This record gives sequence, structure tokens and C-alpha cells, in this order.
Amino acid sequence: MNRLTRQELRIAAVIALGGLMAVLDTTIVAVALPQFMTTFSASLTTIQWIVTAYALGMVAAMPLAATFAQRWGARRVYLAALLVFAASSAAAGVAGDLGWLIAARAVQGLAGGLINPLGMTIGFGAVSPERRGRMTTITGLPLLIGPILGPLLGGVLLDSLSWRALFFITVPPALLAVVGVLRWVPAETPSAERTPIDLVGGLMLVPGVVAVAYGFSEENTAVGVRAAIILIGLGLVAVFVRRSWGHRAPLLNVRLLRDRTFGRNAAVLVLYAAPYFGSMLLMPAYIQIMRGDSTMVSALMMVPGTIGMGLSIQFAARVLERFGPRIVVGTGLGLAIASTGLTALVLTPDTPYTVLAVLGVIQGAGTGAIMMPTIVSAGRNLLGPDLASGSAILPLASTIATAVGTAAVSATFTGLIATATGGRGLAALSEPAAGAALTAEIVSAYRVTLVGVLAIMVIALVVRLRTPSAPVTEPATVGSTA
Repeated sequence: MNRLTRQELRIAAVIALGGLMAVLDTTIVAVALPQFMTTFSASLTTIQWIVTAYALGMVAAMPLAATFAQRWGARRVYLAALLVFAASSAAAGVAGDLGWLIAARAVQGLAGGLINPLGMTIGFGAVSPERRGRMTTITGLPLLIGPILGPLLGGVLLDSLSWRALFFITVPPALLAVVGVLRWVPAETPSAERTPIDLVGGLMLVPGVVAVAYGFSEENTAVGVRAAIILIGLGLVAVFVRRSWGHRAPLLNVRLLRDRTFGRNAAVLVLYAAPYFGSMLLMPAYIQIMRGDSTMVSALMMVPGTIGMGLSIQFAARVLERFGPRIVVGTGLGLAIASTGLTALVLTPDTPYTVLAVLGVIQGAGTGAIMMPTIVSAGRNLLGPDLASGSAILPLASTIATAVGTAAVSATFTGLIATATGGRGLAALSEPAAGAALTAEIVSAYRVTLVGVLAIMVIALVVRLRTPSAPVTEPATVGSTA
């Protein structure tokens, strides 16, 4: 039997709790941006840094997780990250000015960026390779439902308490996770060899990935400037990869990408995360712009997908070892492709919400059968230092893909709307007469954007079908044979 023991379930629960706090804080403040503008008398361009500082902090920390884990132990660094996260959350909650709040959010992001990669390292290391799928059904759930639950929880807290509650709410769970780690996660045996920190690699990779993430996510900067920042970031990442390929102890073992199983699964993860998370902005835009409904209705329409995802993850974990990732993930991609295609076909200004909810369940079920099984398939045979590197590479790649996908979907949709409105863009749709006259053009913009999303998902399916499903083994680490 591949069921987790009671001790392993406790470890999984602790990791899931810590991971949920880190992921929630990526979206929980989004609903409060208008109130922040009023409270701090600042423009949206400035207020947006409350979100951006956290996101960039996460991206900056992720590449460091593997090196920190190897040098000081994943458990010790994980504990430190949870404590810093709790302290910075409290600091954000008592912030007296905007600068203080943005600084606290940046520190929050640095801690949050370490939590999930280290949690994956601890979780995968706590079980045998053939039971990593079971472990991921618990530890991976926050990565999928956190971004959806964030706006819901944020709206409730903002309506019933104040914006400060958005930050205080994560302090008790983070401290509870600290207690759980101290009680249930075994202390690691210190390594006899202290791995040197690749400072030069860090000075290339960390600014590089931050520049790429910033360039794709910062919409208030001129396009030319953003393009230059992205190119500089990509250049730094390319130099890091070239240098690290032959380095004895690189910041991240990029040679893992040469392994067909790890590399192609990482490609599937990126090719699905980019269009899926990017397209998540389309439904709220449709509900609020086309239908004229509230933010809360938008948030509630995300719930069916969350339900489908949660159920699918549990089922996928139980059949993954029996049928293999090619069938499980391939089926998930088929469901996601079908749901996206059907949404594009049935979308009109008055499509019943029940129809969209059913399609949301199907999309969520597909996503649950894709994301976590792909991560398990990529890392199922990684051991030792390679496990730490793989646990950092996968979430980092997914995070960057999400930023790129969101920017691409947003640019496509807004560009189509701008064309339909003669350059006036979304502002024209706030006028009832203009919005009614442009109904066909708006629906067309949604559909064309969804077709682009669909095309990338089809590519992901092709890559998945061509990816080998390696048997679970007890190999030497990939890095040692690369």
C-alpha cells in the first residue's frame, strides 16, 4: 500500500499550512487596492507596489532555496522562513505609511519564496519515491487553490474588519506551522561537506529572474523600457545557465533540464501554467465588464473550479502509479482543452452562469490532473542535492510562466478591445451605450484570446505525449551523471 503513515500525514499537513499562507498572500490584497489608494492618498501606479514587491521578493528568493537547503538543511531554513514570514506579516499589519507597508511586503515575499520550494524538498524527502504522489495531494493543494481563495478571503476580511486584517490573518497559521515543524519534522543530520555558495551565479540568476518577472508583470512602465528590462534579465539568466552547466556546485543544477523526464515535465508545467493562470483574468473581466456584476460574483464563480481541482487532485494521486503520468496528465490536458474550447464557443453576453460553472468544474478537474502529477513525475527520481534543485526550479519556472502568460493574455485581450473601440480601450466599455453597441466585438475579443490560450494547451499536450514515463528507481542523482 502507498498510503502515508500518520507521521507522514502530519508532515504533509504542516507543509500545506505553511504553503497556503505564502500563496494566499499573492492575491489576498488585490481586492483592497482601491482602499489602499484612499488610505494612503496614492495613485494606482504607486499602490500596485504592494502587490509587486511581494511577487518580486518571491521570485528573488526561489533560486536560493536549493543552496540554502544544502548548506544549512531544509528544515532549519524552512523554520527561519516561516518565522520571518510571520514577523513581516505582522509588520505589514501595523504599517503606518505606504513605504513601510511596501518594505514589509518585500520581506514577506522573500520568506514566501523559500517556503514552497523547501516544503517540497522536505515532503519529497520524507517519503519513498513511489509515494511522492500521495504526499503531493496534500502539500500541493495550496499552490492551486490559494490564488483562488485569496480574493474571496480578502473580500470577506475587508468588508467585516479592515485592510490590516489581510496581513494579520496569516500570522497565527504561520506560527502554528512552526510548532508543527518543530514537533513532527525530523531534524536533519548535518552534511560533512559544506557546499560553497555560488555568489557569482546568484548575482546573475537572482537579478535576471527578477528583471524578467518585473518586465512582464509591471504594466505601468513604458513598453520599450519593459522590453529592455526583459532582455537584460534573459541575458543574465542565459549567462547563468551557460556558466552553471560546467560548474561544480552551481546555485541551481540546470543540468537537470537535460534529463528527458525532468526537462519535458518542466516544459509541460510551463506550457500549461502560462495560459491557464494567464486566462484567470478573463472570467472576472467578462463578469464585471460584459455582465456588469460585482467583484464578489467574480470571486464566487471561481469556486466551481476550485472544487473540481480539489477532487481531481485526490483521484489523480490514487491512479497515477497505476496508469502513469502520460495517461493521467494527458487526460487532464484533454479536459482543460475541452473546457477552454467549449467556453469560447458558448460565451455570449448572457451565457447562464450554471453553464460557466460546469465548465469551470471541468477546467479545475483538468488542472488538478495536470499540475501536481507533472511535478511528481518530474521529481520522482530526484535525490539529495538534485531534489533541492528540482524543488526550486519547478516553482520558479511556474511563477515566471504565470507572469508571462498573464502579460500575454492581458495584452491580447486589451489590444483586441482597443481595436474594436477605435483605440479607446476598456474605458469605452464603461459607457452603457458604447458597451451595448460593441457587444459582438467584445465577445469576439474574449473568444480570440481563449483560442490563443487553447493553442498553447494543445502544445503542452503534444509535449506530454512525447515525454517518457520513467519507472520509479533508486538512481544516483541526475547531476552526478549529467
